[in-house]
Amino acid sequence: NYEKKKSCYIFYQHSDFAIIIEEADTVNASDFMNEFDIYITDKEFSWTYVRTHETGWCGPYFSRRI
Repeated sequence: NYEKKKSCYIFYQHSDFAIIIEEADTVNASDFMNEFDIYITDKEFSWTYVRTHETGWCGPYFSRRI
C-alpha cells in the first residue's frame, strides 16, 4: 500500500493475459482480497505483490528490488 505506483501490471498464474493499469496510485492490497494466484508489479519490475491460493497459510508476499 505504501509503494508509489505510476502504473502496474496485474496478471494471474493460470492466464495468458495481463492488465496494465495506468495512474495506479490508488491501487492497494485490499483491492485484491478476494483474488488468488494473482501477481501485481510495477512496469519496471522493481517490486511485486503476490496473493497465492494458500493465503492464510502462506503469503501474501511482497518483494522489492534493492
